[in-house]
Amino acid sequence: MRYGNNKPTSIGNNRARLRFMAVILTGVMLFGAFLVSGNAQQDLDKVNRFVQTQNAAAARIFREGRDLIGDEEWEGAEGKFKSFVATYPKEKNLDAALYWLAFALTKQEKYDRADTHLKRLLTEFPGSNWADDANALRAQIAQHSGDQNVIAQTLNEDDVEVKIVALESLFASNPERGLAYVSEMMKPGSKANSRLKEAGIELLRRHGGKQAITLLLDIIRNQTDSKIRATAIHTLGRTGDESVLPLLKDLAINSTDEEVSKAAVFAISRFDGDVARSLLLDLARNGKSVEVRKDAIFWLSQHGDAAMDELMRIYAADNSTEVKKQIVFALKRMGSPRALAKLYEIARSNSEDTEVRKDALHWIGQSGDKLSLDFLIQMYDGEKDGEVKQQIIFALSRTGDKRAIRKMIDIAKSDSSVELRKQAIFWLGRSNDPEAQKFLEDLLK
Repeated sequence: MRYGNNKPTSIGNNRARLRFMAVILTGVMLFGAFLVSGNAQQDLDKVNRFVQTQNAAAARIFREGRDLIGDEEWEGAEGKFKSFVATYPKEKNLDAALYWLAFALTKQEKYDRADTHLKRLLTEFPGSNWADDANALRAQIAQHSGDQNVIAQTLNEDDVEVKIVALESLFASNPERGLAYVSEMMKPGSKANSRLKEAGIELLRRHGGKQAITLLLDIIRNQTDSKIRATAIHTLGRTGDESVLPLLKDLAINSTDEEVSKAAVFAISRFDGDVARSLLLDLARNGKSVEVRKDAIFWLSQHGDAAMDELMRIYAADNSTEVKKQIVFALKRMGSPRALAKLYEIARSNSEDTEVRKDALHWIGQSGDKLSLDFLIQMYDGEKDGEVKQQIIFALSRTGDKRAIRKMIDIAKSDSSVELRKQAIFWLGRSNDPEAQKFLEDLLK
């Protein structure tokens, strides 16, 4: 693929690439995607200005090299940018070409040559807009060369994204030094940026081994920043070490910080097995806040029908509308015939809270199967509660089925309630179905 006048949105992008690295390491995007944010427009503008200020021949070579970068044809890109650097050594924006030459070389694992061009860029153009990118790329190269001086130098940069790349390189080349660095920046009084701390926590999980557990526990116990604590708790849940479950249970039950409690519930949910499920069940029953209970119910639902009997016992014994609505949502997530049958039962029950019944009807309408449509049509005809009937009309409108359209037309024509007829007409008006449109046109005649 070619990018016209835009920079390729790869891990080598200027500011966008550095933000991408930071996002990966803080756990937001963990499996390789490319980020082009609003600020990345500055990077695109920078390349466009560069092309516009070149003479025609220089601009052509640069554009061809850039297109080859976009196509991931690294050897060809190397040749183009090498030619540019040799032919136009006095060009105003030589720094950009040096960066992309080094980038193409790095992709071919020609690390020494790439580093040579990056050092030239930083020496000849210390104030360049490409300096941060060059420092970050040098830190990545240091993972392979083992050059600890480069990593240490880059860790002293002001730009937090550059520091994150350097920290990753430190862990990759020397995990013990990486652990020591993170341990130091987590101490009370540390001036380290919170994003750098979050990246450090993710790198602990990746590279820290058993020592990471100890350090994560220390962060959870001693950090005053609840977001950093929550990040450490989330990460603890991804270690697979069941010895941390008692601590997570204690945090979920006793923490006065709701964010920490919810993070602990999530961390417990990351574990497989009966112990973790038992903890979630206990929190679903007895969590100190409705939000913690709802989170536990949500994560229990991922166990499917195995958790259904337990959830329905909670449903039968609990008076909280919010908890019951969350269990209804859990049944929808399970999606099994047995769970759907339970939703039918709740929706039909005249003794049930109206809001809970309406939620059940909403999720029945989302299921999209023939049995659910049959249920909605039959229930409408037998239901007495006008509010519930309005919800059935809405659920019918969500199915997109021809029979649902015809049922709403029937309601609009003949229901004894003017309000329900109006509701049916309203939702028919939102449909693109030809039969619905013809009915509405006939109403206007």
